[in-house]
Amino acid sequence: MAEKKRFTREKIAPGVHFNTIFDDRFKTSRILIAMSSDIEEDKAAAITSLAGLLVHSTGKYPTFLELSRKLDSLYGMNISGSSGKHGENQMLYLSASGINDRYSLDGESVYEEMAKLLCGVLFDPNVRDGEFAPDDFKQEKRQLLDAIDAQFNDKRAYAKKRFLETMCSEEKYGVNLCGTKESVEALTSKMVYEQYRELVKTAKTEILCLCSNDTENVKRIFTENFEKVERDVKENETLVVRCAEDVTEKTDVEDVVQSKLMLGFRTDCAEPEEDVDAMKLMCTVLGGTAHSKLFNNVREKQSLCYYCVSGVDSTKGIMTVESGVEKENIEKTKAAILKEVEDMKNGVITEEEIESAKLSLANACITSTDLSSGTQSWYLTQILKGTCYTPEEQAQRYSAITKDEIVRAAKKLTLDTVYVLTGSGEDGEGE
Repeated sequence: MAEKKRFTREKIAPGVHFNTIFDDRFKTSRILIAMSSDIEEDKAAAITSLAGLLVHSTGKYPTFLELSRKLDSLYGMNISGSSGKHGENQMLYLSASGINDRYSLDGESVYEEMAKLLCGVLFDPNVRDGEFAPDDFKQEKRQLLDAIDAQFNDKRAYAKKRFLETMCSEEKYGVNLCGTKESVEALTSKMVYEQYRELVKTAKTEILCLCSNDTENVKRIFTENFEKVERDVKENETLVVRCAEDVTEKTDVEDVVQSKLMLGFRTDCAEPEEDVDAMKLMCTVLGGTAHSKLFNNVREKQSLCYYCVSGVDSTKGIMTVESGVEKENIEKTKAAILKEVEDMKNGVITEEEIESAKLSLANACITSTDLSSGTQSWYLTQILKGTCYTPEEQAQRYSAITKDEIVRAAKKLTLDTVYVLTGSGEDGEGE
């Protein structure tokens, strides 16, 4: 008997692909629906609210209690919804997980029931007279407002939000997916339902099934449901600003104990370009591990900050450096960070720093698939990036990167934005 392929991909409707990840290590099976649409400021909050609304009840199970009872009858199956960004695409995720069919009683196919239930969530929402159930909508609206408050109360998250709004003020990437309090208050149930209808019609959609058994019946269930929908798929591209023309500096004053300093760089490369892997490794050498330059030199040796880390969004082509500092050390920390970046451009990188960064990235690749959810996320990320590497293949790609490639990646960096969140006085470590 031929060995099953680890990953297969097939188009089942306009803009809809069915992906199978065969993996027999887990006792659970999972299905994920990932829908992508263009980020638009006046629609972002409505799409985010759908993540909760759609999984709270359905037309067939019009109350949370009824839906919960159905899930309990399927061995405690779980469904969830969430929203996020991938470049300048807003993602709506609907997922379900339950026991693998080989553990069910009397040959029951939990996997097929999972597919039917998710199709009910997506195609048969709890809607009457063109709007979602009033109680469900009110609850989701409250949760959105709570999420906005939580962003403000978590000063590190708030600083990152304000930083992105500053750096990408003319770009869709800077839009807050939760919206503003004013935009959420203005939302109506009918507005959200209209956004739902548009999403089902126009969003590019990936269905990922992680299992150890045959998926033909599951694929048929999704195919039949999507065949009933009129599709007019919209292609959405992410704007990549290759380099910064000048530096924007912004300071916000709030009631904070610990100041936040954020630096944003344009990387002059983005997925799926070949230079991206070297850029990720360069970013890891700079501030991605406890052996990095920022950790050892800025935090430990100079004691300028409480934390100092770097990260890269390879889809958008942006690298960020985040730091928590005392007010009097803001300028010193900024200068120290920029010196480390300049050193990397000049090739001041040790073999130990490179090997440590390679090991960190390789380990992240390999361990990402230790859990079923991580395995599914890995392949979704590969699909969205336009690549299809296994964790082992990606780890090998990092291992093959040379010091010269790291230096070339560093030389592409241009400083775009310096953002500071600070207060009137600071007495301790705070947030």
